[in-house]
Formats: sequence, structure tokens, C-alpha cells
Amino acid sequence: MNPFPIVMASLRRHWIMNILFVLLIAVAVAIGVGLTAQERALRQGSAQAADKFDILIAAPGSQTEIVMNSIFLQHSAINLLDGPHWGKLFDDPRVEIAAPLAFGDSWKGHSIVGSTPQFVTYLSGGLASGHVFKTIEQAVIGAAVPLAIGDEFEPSHGHGPEDVLDHHHGAELHVVGKMQPTGTPWDSAIIVAVEQVWDLHALPTGHHELAGDEHDHDANEAHDDHEHDEADAHHDDNHDHDHAADHDEDEHEHAHDHDDHHHVIRIGPPFDLDELPGVPAIVVRPKSVAAAYTLRSDYRTDHSTAFFPAEVLVEMYRLLGNAGSVMRAMALGSQALVVAAILAAVLALMQLYRKQFAVLRALGAPRSYVFSAIWSYVSLLVVTGAICGLGLGWMVAQSVSRIFTAETGMAMQASLGSSELMLAGGFVVIGLVLATVPAFMLYRRPVVAALRSS
Repeated sequence: MNPFPIVMASLRRHWIMNILFVLLIAVAVAIGVGLTAQERALRQGSAQAADKFDILIAAPGSQTEIVMNSIFLQHSAINLLDGPHWGKLFDDPRVEIAAPLAFGDSWKGHSIVGSTPQFVTYLSGGLASGHVFKTIEQAVIGAAVPLAIGDEFEPSHGHGPEDVLDHHHGAELHVVGKMQPTGTPWDSAIIVAVEQVWDLHALPTGHHELAGDEHDHDANEAHDDHEHDEADAHHDDNHDHDHAADHDEDEHEHAHDHDDHHHVIRIGPPFDLDELPGVPAIVVRPKSVAAAYTLRSDYRTDHSTAFFPAEVLVEMYRLLGNAGSVMRAMALGSQALVVAAILAAVLALMQLYRKQFAVLRALGAPRSYVFSAIWSYVSLLVVTGAICGLGLGWMVAQSVSRIFTAETGMAMQASLGSSELMLAGGFVVIGLVLATVPAFMLYRRPVVAALRSS
């Protein structure tokens, strides 16, 4: 005999209760699925964010804080690494790329980071448009910064609401390039020459410029004196006097422009060690794996620390995994309670049908028919709820990932994998096994006793 007509009749007659059963199961499954998918998305997103940061060298301190500052741009107060300790990295034959990172300013919530032109190209794998900065007045924006090439903006000191920050009045920055999307918090960053950050904060800019300026200034003064004497010699001749005066004015303006040109701050390496300020961190890309380990060893001193960000992330994953295990255990406990509650409700519901089942048994229906009808009914609720739970858990994880991406800039994409499918499958198996409880209880109930009790 086919038990499904009775199953479908029961679903239609008590449809509100059945929908509630399915929703309870779906929520229980979604909790576990969402946690697992979100944890994996967080691991993948953070690993992608740290991909270009092979080695970080900084002043001794918390490595976690250094990673959060340098990679995830979650700024906090950390010690600065003195210039003489990091400036020699540019001449180290083991180093392919060395780039200082200087923080402290922002624009409408977007971090402004000082570094080198080479770092910009390395970080984004080339620019989407424009070119890297060539002066301290130029800036390159990340893919998610709401500016365009040609725009100008004024940086603010610190990070926080724009209306409470101090503005660097007169320090207009000009956007000249835009990076490719990186899927990291750096998509929301603005990168300028590190010398610009130092100059705005009244620090040395890492380059000797004074001697050249004085030489040019003296030469310009001598040239002006010569022109002035020539103008006096022709004072009696009005035509010659006017010509000399005009020529003197032109030469004075030329000397002024020439002097301003030589006061433009040079950017990028090579740096002068005795003119280098401290920086929060240095990003180093070694030429080989062996070079990476020797660099890490050499810069682990009393004055500096060097480490692989991946080491810190592994520790963070371990803590995250421990917390995730606890939350998954709680989710499993809630799932077990949901299944138990639903089975108790189903058992109570089936008691309403005991007379109908007793009549069917009296008319010749085998006990297996009763068992199959009740087990199929409960199993259908469990399977439907688990499938809905998979979809609900994926939707919740996607929503959380979008919120997390918007807040941190770190690209996160939650997806359903084998772990989530196994979790939902395990729930279904447990539900199918437990569905035998109400089925067996009505299966073994004597027909006569069922008819008399009804």
C-alpha cells in the first residue's frame, strides 16, 4: 500500500504547524551552515589580504597590532622603527622590494598611507588608469575610493568623523592614478609619497636638499646684482633704462621660479639614513625563501622585529577555530533540541490519528504501512527543513560577508562547500533515525487498544 496519500493529507490538514516545523529545522541548520561558511570566507579573505606582505619589519611590539595596522589598516598607536634601522634595507642584496608604510592621515574615512611608487605598482599589479605619484602633491587611490583622476582633496590628521578631525589646510593632494581592485582593505586606501606624510607632520623627508638650495640661491642673488648694476649704468638713457628694468624683473621672476623648483622634495629611494624618520612598519619582499628566513633572523633584534604575517594569521585562525568549534557545538545542541521538540510535537499529532490508523489496521493494512506513513511524514519535514536551512545559511553568510567587506574593505565571498553539505547531511541522517521513534511507537500499538482508547 502507498503511504504517501496519508502523508500528503496530513501535510495539507495541518499546514501551519508543518510550516513552523520546517522553519525551526531550517533555522537550526542555517546557524551551523552560516558559521562554517563565514569562518572559511574570513580565512580566505584575510589570507588574500596578506598575500603581498611577505615580511613585516617594525619596532618591537605586538605582532597582531602590526598586522592589523599594516595589512588591514585598522590603525592603533604602535612604536616607530627608527630610520637608520630600516634605511639599509634598500641596499640589501637579499631584498627585491622594501617599502615603508606611514600612517596618520585620512580623507572621509579613507586611510592615507605614505609609501613609495614601487610599492603602489607591486600592490595592485599595475594601475587601472593614470600613473603613480611623482611629487608629494600627487596621490594614487584604491579602487573603492570615491574620487576620480584629476580630483583634489585636503587630508585630515587622524582617523574618525570628518567634522572632528584637524585638516591640513593648504595641503591639497591631486589624484593622478587609480589602482586595480585587490580585494583587500587597500582598495579603500589613498597612497601618497611617504615624504608627503613626513613633510605634513614637520619631520625630515629622508633626503638632503639644503646644500643644493643654498648654491642655487647664491647664484640667483649674484645674477640679480649683475643685472641691477647694468640697469644703473644705463640710467641716463630712458629707453635703455626701461629695457634694463624689464629685463631685471624677468630675471628676478625666473630666479624665484628656479628657487621654488629646487625646493620641491624628491621622493623615493635612495634615502639618506641620517634624514630618515621612524615608520610604523616596512614591507619587504625577499628575492628567495632562504633570503626571507635570513632577513627575519637578522632583524629580530632589540631595536626591531621581523616576522611573516602568515604566522600571525595562523595563530588568529587557531583562536578563530576554537571559538568556531564552541559555536558549532552550541549550534549542534540547538539542532538536537529542535529535532527533539519536533518529534515530541509529531508524536502528539500522530495520537490524533491513532483511530484512523487502528481502522486501517483492522481493515487489513500491515504494520509496516503505519510505520512507513509516520516515518515518511517526519522525514519529509526534516529533509525539507535541511534544504531550506542550507539556502538560509548561505544567504545569511552572504549578507554578513557583504557587511564585513563594506566595513573593512576585505573581500569575502561565502560559499557552500563540503563542510556545509556534510553538516546538513548529518542533520538529515540524525533526523531520519529519530523519525523511527514515533513511527515505532504507533507501529507496535495493538489495534484493539487503539480502537478502545479512541
